[in-house]
Amino acid sequence: MPIPVFAPGWTPRHDCAVIVACDGNYLPYASVLALQLAARAPACDILIGSPEPLELPHVLSAANIGHVAARLPLVEDALPLDGRRSLAAYMSVFLASALGGVYRRILVLDADILYERGDPARLMAADMGGRAVAAVRDNRQWRNPAKRVPDFRRLGWSAAPYFNSGVVMIDLAAWTAQDLSARCAGFARQHLKGLGRDQALLNGTLHGEWAEISPQWNWQFTWASSHLAGMAEPCMVHFIGPTKPWLDRSAGIVPMRWRAPYGAFLAEHFPAAPRPAQADRCYWPTRRQLGRSLFRQWRAAGRMLDYLGRFDDEYTLVDPR
Repeated sequence: MPIPVFAPGWTPRHDCAVIVACDGNYLPYASVLALQLAARAPACDILIGSPEPLELPHVLSAANIGHVAARLPLVEDALPLDGRRSLAAYMSVFLASALGGVYRRILVLDADILYERGDPARLMAADMGGRAVAAVRDNRQWRNPAKRVPDFRRLGWSAAPYFNSGVVMIDLAAWTAQDLSARCAGFARQHLKGLGRDQALLNGTLHGEWAEISPQWNWQFTWASSHLAGMAEPCMVHFIGPTKPWLDRSAGIVPMRWRAPYGAFLAEHFPAAPRPAQADRCYWPTRRQLGRSLFRQWRAAGRMLDYLGRFDDEYTLVDPR
């Protein structure tokens, strides 16, 4: 079992933790999310997690945000890495392998997420039905749960529930008991080349054996679902794809309220990091963008309501099958 390296002087205070995974390049954006959580989620530890130790800015340490570094050679040696694939993408696997005995459960988040509401500690108290991993279904299966995703098609497997790895809750005792570190290494060695990264690794290893969390905890924002987000009132918004809220290309697609957190904060604490030029200005979409988005959401309205109706509330997990 790898040994986690915590920042000097920082020690765990709770039995569960929310960990924002990143490398040095994504630390500015992970910092925005970590500070949001630290201000409104006091019942669990908040950390930045990375493969190597990072020096956090004072604004984070002053908010009691910690740092943990973890790696897992057993899995690393089997990964098909290249210049585009940062080890930070696999932090959920590294952290699950390193933090057993330190935490009961962890919630591992991508850095391209914003926190809106909800109690992560309450979510981490939910019944996982003996599963080691809980997550939100990938948006490709929101309207069609039986859709056969490309990863499973390439493997020659039949359709199965498939989750997005941007928000992953892990029960550490179950992870260890089910030998998932070794199983991930075995899948990576045999199958991962030619597939995706951590999402393909976890879904391929578990193949539908996970607990399903409400999409409110990983609202996967795209141009085609942008307006429905206003009614869904998500707990966390995940900016999948290339349209990140700190990039100027997000103007007219990502609402101002989700671009604004990156403007002044990055200018003060990470002045070299890309940030929106005018984060506090409202931009309108083009006629074509707006028309396509509204039509896409109108066409999928019934199926989306069927999907959202599967969850009694945002803290109750369901079986994805």
